Amino acid sequence: MAGQSIFEIGRRLKHVKENDLAHGEFGRFLKSVGLTKSQSDRFIKIYSEHSQGKLPDVGNIGMSIVYEISTLPEPERTKEHTTSKGETKTLDEMTVKELRELKKQLKQRDEEKSQLQSQLEQAQRSESIAHKQLEEYISIHNIYRR
Repeated sequence: MAGQSIFEIGRRLKHVKENDLAHGEFGRFLKSVGLTKSQSDRFIKIYSEHSQGKLPDVGNIGMSIVYEISTLPEPERTKEHTTSKGETKTLDEMTVKELRELKKQLKQRDEEKSQLQSQLEQAQRSESIAHKQLEEYISIHNIYRR
């Protein structure tokens, strides 16, 4: 399925969902056109990201690849990435499997970064406490700094 068709389907689904149906009717509408809620959510997500200019030009690649790209953090969408096989590729050159591996790597990197940030903050708190204790000790024992 061409990228532009995916965007158009997403645009129309979003319009129908937000403007044309009473609350609770969208599920029935989807069933009548042969789509699941998950498929609809993907089309709408892709359209929303594209319409806000958050997706690189995706040309004529399949929906699964466009969806995987749309769920990546924005800063990562325009970079080249190295696959597990050591190949450097842009996102539109990757397979769905490679994109999912990339997402997993990015998630792991973010978790490690968060953990390191936590450790740094804890070390800074410990340093601050030790500094205060030293100041108190110096004050109590009338030790002068030179």
